[in-house]
Amino acid sequence: GFSEKTIVLNDINQTPLEYVMEYRLNTAKQLLDDTKMSITDIIITVAFHQMHILVRFREKYGMTPLQYRNRNIDKQDVLN
Repeated sequence: GFSEKTIVLNDINQTPLEYVMEYRLNTAKQLLDDTKMSITDIIITVAFHQMHILVRFREKYGMTPLQYRNRNIDKQDVLN
């Protein structure tokens, strides 16, 4: 039979692997936005191998995690 998770994943047109990857990338992005955790600690927290997350993060957001964090720091400086 089908589990509720399978149905939800099918409704959003993602494979389970794509869903997990998306969740991990979004979690990494949120941690970059909301914490001062090191990039290494974030990578460990979201259970990625370092090169894997760097490649996937760059593919999704067009920049490395460090570039993303620095861009957001620059925006905060402008607002303050």
